[in-house]
Amino acid sequence: MVAAAKIGAYLTKPVTFLVDSTLFCAVVPAVITFVTITLTKNPFSWLLILLPFFACVFIYSINRLTDRKEDEINLPDRIRFSHRIRITLVFVSFIFYVLLLGIVFQKNFLSFAIGLVPLIIAFLYSGCRLKRFFLMKNISIATAIGASVLIVPAYYENWIGIWGMLFLFFFFMILTNTILFDIKDIKGDSVFGIHTLPVLFGIPATKNICKILVIAAVIMIIPLFAMNRGSVLLIPFACTIALSTIYAPERENPPWWYFGILVDGEYWILLFSTLIVMILQ
Repeated sequence: MVAAAKIGAYLTKPVTFLVDSTLFCAVVPAVITFVTITLTKNPFSWLLILLPFFACVFIYSINRLTDRKEDEINLPDRIRFSHRIRITLVFVSFIFYVLLLGIVFQKNFLSFAIGLVPLIIAFLYSGCRLKRFFLMKNISIATAIGASVLIVPAYYENWIGIWGMLFLFFFFMILTNTILFDIKDIKGDSVFGIHTLPVLFGIPATKNICKILVIAAVIMIIPLFAMNRGSVLLIPFACTIALSTIYAPERENPPWWYFGILVDGEYWILLFSTLIVMILQ
């Protein structure tokens, strides 16, 4: 028991750092791009993997700086994250993001434009306070991360296949994810007049809406599997989000691991499922 407690204490610090630094959530769009490349049978490209990763680190690091007042209420531990490290992450991720965008631009303009979508949405989200409008926060994030799917057919100039259904699948999954995250922000969002689903309708109704979105996403797996049997790799991921939705806490202050690990961690399951499918093929 003592050894287990020591191991838990040892792991908590690096895991908390990864979550609070945005490096953990930046894996999400990178994994989605990787899955898209795999299922559309295009050549692997570190360029396309790293571009959404650094875009996400940059955008979310900026967001953590602009949303400090809300975080003081919703996530007081987050604002204690080193400001110097946060600024460093902003500059480093911005440099890599711009460099990668420049390389993509040399390939074709459309993939460059899609690579800019997260940045444009981030400006509208944080700079123009788009998130104050009902559901706009959730839809904008789902669209921005969904661009990680669209950049693959744009870069390879191959719009034939399953990319459209993949985009819808991940759009519904990410939308569910962002709505679940709003549960922990009820207090801060209420204070600052941000109308989210949990604020307006309560947690039970929010969970029911998320269940509908998960069902819509799962339905997309059927035609995806019919076109490419490798799409079976999406099932463990979808099941994890379904469980996250069903067992979402009925209160505003759930255990740190629920959102930090479970709700974001399903993308690691997606990554492992993809690697397993690649090995078996």
